[in-house]
Amino acid sequence: MRDRRRFARAWMVAAGGALLVVATTGAAHAEGGAVRGYVQRCTDLGNGSLCIDVNGRVGASGVIGVGYWKRAGSAVHVRLGWQNTTGGGANFSKNVHGPLVPGTDTGTETWSTYLAAGCVYPLIEVVGQGTLKGKEVCVPA
Repeated sequence: MRDRRRFARAWMVAAGGALLVVATTGAAHAEGGAVRGYVQRCTDLGNGSLCIDVNGRVGASGVIGVGYWKRAGSAVHVRLGWQNTTGGGANFSKNVHGPLVPGTDTGTETWSTYLAAGCVYPLIEVVGQGTLKGKEVCVPA
């Protein structure tokens, strides 16, 4: 839960001002006191910000989170996902969010997964319009 709140605060910074891309790194504490890696990056897509975060380290189970905050444009319905840059298919949520209008967001979709070495990037499927991808973030070593 602590990590999710940290992610939400960073989203507000990215969505609320002229800051186009936010990338943060640092340690986040997992249950039981173990220190885990944490990294986050947001991409300005024009009408909103698409962010991804990775909580965990290479070679272990971790969590990937993706969220979208809409700032402008017409109402849309979206699905969120992520993909590894080294291959494999896209991982999309079954949830469809919307209608999203300026000032609304999807919240954070999360996937518990094994974290292999490499990088991942966020995906947003705008229903009826296509899929956009955000900038990648690399899994902490």
